Amino acid sequence: MLISILEEYLKLQGKSFKINFEEAYKVLNLFLEDLINEKSKVSNNFYRSKGLVYLNENIETLYVIGDLHGDIESLNSILTKIKNIGRNDVIVFLGDYVDRGYLSFETIFSIILLKMRFPENIVMLRGNHEPPVNLKPYPHDFPYFLKLKFHDKWKDIYEIFLSIFQELPHAAYMRSKVFLVHGGIPVKEHSLEVIDEASPEKHLPILEELLWNDPSDYVDYWVPSPRGAGMLFGIRVSREFTRKNKVIAIIRSHEPCNGYKLNHGGLVITIFSRKGPPYFNEKLGYGKFKIGKLNTIADIVKGLELLE
Repeated sequence: MLISILEEYLKLQGKSFKINFEEAYKVLNLFLEDLINEKSKVSNNFYRSKGLVYLNENIETLYVIGDLHGDIESLNSILTKIKNIGRNDVIVFLGDYVDRGYLSFETIFSIILLKMRFPENIVMLRGNHEPPVNLKPYPHDFPYFLKLKFHDKWKDIYEIFLSIFQELPHAAYMRSKVFLVHGGIPVKEHSLEVIDEASPEKHLPILEELLWNDPSDYVDYWVPSPRGAGMLFGIRVSREFTRKNKVIAIIRSHEPCNGYKLNHGGLVITIFSRKGPPYFNEKLGYGKFKIGKLNTIADIVKGLELLE
């Protein structure tokens, strides 16, 4: 079971686990190297170019997990439901592993260890809380939680995390099925090649939109977002994007909701995978999609799971 593997690797002690600076720093550096080497490497289940992961159509089950924000209990609840992962199964995490939860380190470190144990079965996307250095969200209290855990060594740990954040992919795509992203789709640029290239150095506005955009049923095209970064995009943008890239729907996270919500007639599906404060939602959501049976929006909705 996935949860058993975490217990073995993390030596969980209650909600948290103990790990010293040297062990954590070593693992994080190894993971950073893995991320860099993952680019342009063909695996059984996906191919990562630069910022875009191309999921293979031979995947049997696709699991999708949204925002966790330091809530390791929600993560454990979902992994307990998934139980085992087959050779052709993939779990895509949509980002926002840290901030707003005092177990932010434990949450992201747990997922990193899973990714290292199952490199061909785990995809970790970047959220807006895994930010470019010039586009940090507020509150960004992850450094504070690192100070509590690593004391005077916290800056070294944070710096390696910042390097990891810059190497995380920001979107995943499965032809004729789904486009997965943390925030939303760019309002004007729908080319997968440009999305793949987006980075703080190249196409920064595109990266900002991928990490920060939200759908709105009250906007036809797009308007600036009240978040202060990104855009609110309307159904017209979603129709153009899904048609051009031949996908059924866009699956994203970024917005708190009671597990999941639909916008634009189901063209955009939001999954939110943590519950409780500061959001006070009573349910968390995740996706479990049998790819061979994923042909319509209704099929995607059937694959959405809720946990109390």
